[in-house]
Amino acid sequence: MNEVQTMDGIDRITARIRGDAESEAAAAVAAARREAEETRRRLDEEAVKQTAEMAIHGTVAAKERMQRLVGVAELEAGKSLLAAKQEMIDEAFLRAAESVAAFSREECTGFLSGLALRHLRTGEEQLILSEADMNDCGSDVLAAANEALASEGRTAALTLGEGSSKIGTGLILKDGDVEVNCTTETMLLFLRDKISGEVAEILFG
Repeated sequence: MNEVQTMDGIDRITARIRGDAESEAAAAVAAARREAEETRRRLDEEAVKQTAEMAIHGTVAAKERMQRLVGVAELEAGKSLLAAKQEMIDEAFLRAAESVAAFSREECTGFLSGLALRHLRTGEEQLILSEADMNDCGSDVLAAANEALASEGRTAALTLGEGSSKIGTGLILKDGDVEVNCTTETMLLFLRDKISGEVAEILFG
């Protein structure tokens, strides 16, 4: 098998998320800086007004009001930046999901066989794919996975189940009553917990 066919499914998703995060980093940082600059500008304007009021009236109330305005402005800026970071992280994972759905037949074969090879235990599991993937590359996935197992001297007796309408992309490994969920949705949830901090560091570090 070539590199496309042997690359692990999770590694491919992870690489795509990291790549998208890096490509978005410059724009995200620039947007965050503009937001911070706008907040500082508004804060400076309010501070000037309050300073003038304090100079004219010399009141404790004016000073307290300025402190409250500063605190509120800083809190709003923090919330805006956090929301921007979360939106960018969401976008990185969304693009990863979309890229998987747009795989070519060869890419899909490598992705799905990679998932199967990582998560199977006995080499005798049944591969359950989506109906679309089953029709498009099911036989290729099965052949690629069994070929890889055989080349490693492992049991290579995987079979195909019926296509499932409940699966978007990815697959389910079935061994008797035991099922291992390797759908893209599940993989992305796993990866989100695992690498969200890394993605945020790429975007905003």
